[in-house]
Amino acid sequence: MGKHSTKGHRVLKRDRKLEGVYRAMPPQSSIAEHMAKFKEMYPQDWQSLVYRYQEHERHTPEGQPHPMPEPTQHLLNMVKHYYRKTNKVVAHSKREAQPEVVTEHPQPEAHPEAMTEHPR
Repeated sequence: MGKHSTKGHRVLKRDRKLEGVYRAMPPQSSIAEHMAKFKEMYPQDWQSLVYRYQEHERHTPEGQPHPMPEPTQHLLNMVKHYYRKTNKVVAHSKREAQPEVVTEHPQPEAHPEAMTEHPR
């Protein structure tokens, strides 16, 4: 056999694991909170992402572009893609996670008699 390849799936059964993270989080939590929960629930997978990134970095020739995003960006892409694919609702930032109080200003109603034309 050859040397160990750094290509392929970086997180096995990722959809199942991301579903577990989604269910463990409160409603309207941010993507950053989901990423932190993934790292907490699956530390071996997080370490695998970091290791794969470091291996790619080590084997990339000088001056060549790196073939893999940084581990944090890779996890962010993975989480966003899964939630988009499954139509899960997740706040994109901490600001979106906080429900805002919306006050509606009543619109003045149009009265039919106000719409009649005045004689010239």
